[in-house]
Amino acid sequence: MKKILSIVAYVQAGLVLFIAGGASAADYSAVLQWSQLSAVSTAVPGRVERVLVQAGQQTKPGELLLALDQAAYQAEVMAARAELAGLSADEAEAKRNLDREQELYNRTITPTTELDAAKLRYAQAKAKLDAAQARLEHARHRLAETEIHAPFPALVVERQAEPGVVVSQCPPQPLLTLARSDEMLARAVLSPAQAAGVSLGAAVTVAVGDKGHAGKVRGLRYVSGDKPGYLLDVAIPRPAHALAGQAATIKLP
Repeated sequence: MKKILSIVAYVQAGLVLFIAGGASAADYSAVLQWSQLSAVSTAVPGRVERVLVQAGQQTKPGELLLALDQAAYQAEVMAARAELAGLSADEAEAKRNLDREQELYNRTITPTTELDAAKLRYAQAKAKLDAAQARLEHARHRLAETEIHAPFPALVVERQAEPGVVVSQCPPQPLLTLARSDEMLARAVLSPAQAAGVSLGAAVTVAVGDKGHAGKVRGLRYVSGDKPGYLLDVAIPRPAHALAGQAATIKLP
């Protein structure tokens, strides 16, 4: 009888160990989120002329997504170029005059005051030329800012602007919302005790459906409230056709 009881106790103990080992305390329910989700706008005001993408469209890095009417900004560039050309001619003339005065001074034909005056005129002409060059670069930059290009392999999450919309600078007006098209985040909420052993950059596995994907811990952010916890973000290559809001499981080592 004792032998039978010992066998039963052994089997029960083994069953408890099996259940404890089978329950994966390191698996956490998660939800897929867009990576690098950001609302973008132009850095200059104007009227939207073209919107070349639709919500849900994937784009390549550098691809043109939206453009404002550029007429006013092109005029600024042309005016700055014309000013630069005129001041460049003035600077060249002042340099020739300075060289001439320097030669005469070396031959003791002209006094120091004439040479100093020529140096001053050249310095003033050079300063005006440099300022004009800066204004041209500023005008070119403003012209470039009338366009929005994809900063990375992007997915257009939302299209907030249509042709004809007037864009103001204050406050900034979102025109498109973008996210990375090649990466997603799996986000889970951990208790402080569960988060204690997690480190940034750690390699983990994220299961989406019946497939596992290698990922890395991208963020661990404290969230206060009735139930304080930590938001765990794990970056993974975007699974085919995956969308934000899908369920996933983060498997911590």
